[in-house]
Amino acid sequence: MYEAIGHRVQDGVAEITINLPRHRNALSVKAMQEITDALNRAEEDDNVGAVMITGAADAFCAGFYLREIPLDNGVAGIRDHFRVAALWWHQMIHKIIRVKRPVLAAVNGVAAGGGLGVLLASDMAICSDNAKFVCAWHSIGIGNDTATSYSLTRAVGMRRAMELMLTNRTLQPSEACDWGIVNRVYPQAQFRDIAWKAARELASVPTHLQVMAKERFHAGWMQPVEECTEFEIQNVISSVTHPHFMPRLKRFLDGDKADRAQVELPSGF
Repeated sequence: MYEAIGHRVQDGVAEITINLPRHRNALSVKAMQEITDALNRAEEDDNVGAVMITGAADAFCAGFYLREIPLDNGVAGIRDHFRVAALWWHQMIHKIIRVKRPVLAAVNGVAAGGGLGVLLASDMAICSDNAKFVCAWHSIGIGNDTATSYSLTRAVGMRRAMELMLTNRTLQPSEACDWGIVNRVYPQAQFRDIAWKAARELASVPTHLQVMAKERFHAGWMQPVEECTEFEIQNVISSVTHPHFMPRLKRFLDGDKADRAQVELPSGF
């Protein structure tokens, strides 16, 4: 079905693997179109409870595919190419943020430029201990995009976001975890198995509640408290009329613990 990505649906997980290892999984326009399509399909599939995005071989995503730029077409041709590329970059990022499924980024290697944007747009992110994180935009003479002015500052705060962008230094896995760019760090040798287990667990819990939280967290921080709580009330009413609610309430009243973890992530380091 796809040429630039791997795709499978198994155990409730739609796995999207960026499969351009010769270019460290830098995204072509076609790859972005295919990822967007795969996300749309995941949203339409009732058998899918979660999405996992990862990379083939030893890279997650090295940003956009520079060799696709039509250098022989002059400034106007380059500008026109970026108009199309930017359109698909941002359609893809918007879909990662808005898709009505939790999205786990399984960062198996370098995440540079737009690759950093992809993982920041995801709902949760884990990485292997050989991952690296770098902004890269300024080093190739281009302004940052892929919604990082929205997502990076939210994840790490203004000072750290400015430090990463202006210095272009490479962040190592442990520091990325400390800063909140990823949730956990795992050994490379076990990373694929751990990532798949985490994605399966995300897929096994109530999707409608996960989506409510996802949508509220993206919108709520920009709303007045009165507007924010009004939407939360609507979610509460919707959730208590959902078939999931009564059995869960009865289990709690019968002694089931409310602090039981819904998704178990291994400890990491």
